[in-house]
Amino acid sequence: MAVLVTLALGACGDDGATGGGDASAIDAADAVTVDGPATDGPATDANPDAITAPLDQWSWIPIDGSQCGSGARAGIGINPTANADELVLFFQGGGACWNRGTCAPSFEEFGPACFYNPNACLVDAPGGTQPTAAYVTHPDPYPADGSGAFTTEIGTLSRATLFDRTDATNPMRAATYVYVPYCTGDLHAGDAVATYTVRSGLFDPPRQQTMHFAGARNVTAMLGRLVATYPRLRRIWIVGISGGGYGAQLSVDRVAHAYPTAELHVLSDSGHLIDTDRYTTWASTWNLTPPTGCTDCAQGFPAWLRFLIGQSPNRRFGLLAYDRDRVIAWFFLGGVGPDAALNPPLDAFRTRLLALRDAEYRGHANARTFVVAGDRHVFLGDYEVRRADGTLPAPLIAPNGVALHDFIRGWATGVDWNEGQ
Repeated sequence: MAVLVTLALGACGDDGATGGGDASAIDAADAVTVDGPATDGPATDANPDAITAPLDQWSWIPIDGSQCGSGARAGIGINPTANADELVLFFQGGGACWNRGTCAPSFEEFGPACFYNPNACLVDAPGGTQPTAAYVTHPDPYPADGSGAFTTEIGTLSRATLFDRTDATNPMRAATYVYVPYCTGDLHAGDAVATYTVRSGLFDPPRQQTMHFAGARNVTAMLGRLVATYPRLRRIWIVGISGGGYGAQLSVDRVAHAYPTAELHVLSDSGHLIDTDRYTTWASTWNLTPPTGCTDCAQGFPAWLRFLIGQSPNRRFGLLAYDRDRVIAWFFLGGVGPDAALNPPLDAFRTRLLALRDAEYRGHANARTFVVAGDRHVFLGDYEVRRADGTLPAPLIAPNGVALHDFIRGWATGVDWNEGQ
C-alpha cells in the first residue's frame, strides 16, 4: 500500500544533486539578478526581493511567508540561465491528505492501508502509520542550507530530459528552471489550517498536531520573488507530476495574474482532473479558490479544466495518463474498508478518465492527451529520466505510434503536436 503516495519524481538522490543555499550566501559572479540578464553581481539598488543565484546549477532559495504542513518555512529551487524570458515551473508530486487518518495518523484513526481502524496498525507505511502525503509531518524538510529533501529530489530531477541543457532536441533547454516543492498535502492549492488530536499508541497522551494547507499561499509567495527577478517573461512552461500535476493546473490562474502577458503552457503527468465524490471535502478542507471568473467550478475538477482550456485558446494543455492508474484511482474513487483499499476501482477510473478526455480535451485545438493502457502511475520518472549510466529507458509509444518524447516536445513548441492514444 506504500504505492499510494509514491508520487514524487524519483527520490533516488544518488547523483546529480548540487545542493544550494540561502541567496545571501551565493557568490555574485556569474549570477542572475533582477530584470533577467546575468550580471557581475547582485542588483543591490534594484528590487530587494530579486533572487540572486549562480547560473546553470541548482540552488535552494528559502521563501519568507511559505510553509510546509508542519509550519516550517519552504522555498524554491532555481537553476537560472542568461536567457531572461523563458521559465519552467516544475511542481513536485507527493500524494494528498485531508483528515486525521490521512494527514496525522493516530491510534484513534489510522489511514486507508489500515482501513481507518481505531486499533493497532501494523502497516508502517503511507496510509498506515504514515501520512498519505509527502513531508507533511516532517519538522523541517527543506532547511535553508539546501540540504534535506531538496538534495534528494534534485538528484533525480537533474537527470530528467526536460531539464537537460545539453539536449539539442529539448525545447526548454534555454529556460530558467524552478522547482516547486510539495510538503502541504493539498495539491499545491490550499489556504487553510487544521488541528488534529492524535495519539501514537494506546497509552500515549493525546497531543495537538496542526496542519498547514498552505500550497496556494506558497505559490503566491514564490511568484512574488520570481516577478521581482524576472518581471518580463515571454513564455512559461508549467509542468507537474502526480500531485504536482494537479498543482500545475490549479495554479494557472495565479501564474497568469503574476505574468498577464506571458505565454502559459501546462503539462500534467498523471494529474487527472476527473470527477470525484471527495471534491466537496477537499474544497472545504483545503479552502480551494477557483480561477477568477469560473462560475461552475464548485461542480468539481472537470469544470476547472473546462474553464482553463476554454479561457485562453493560446495556452496548450497536455495530459499524460495510464488508463487504469492504480494510485489516482484510489485517491479519487476509493472507498473505506479492506476491499476498497486493496482493490482500487480501476475500471471506474478508466471510465472517468476517458470521459474527461472526450468531453474536455478533444475538440479543442489547445488540448491533447497521451493515454496508454496500464495501471502504472507517472511517466516522466520512468521514461524521461536518465539511468545512473546515462542511458534512457526504452521509449514509450502510444498505440497509434506517437512517442512520449515527441508528444512532450510537440506540447512545448506547438509544432506537430499529435494525440497519443
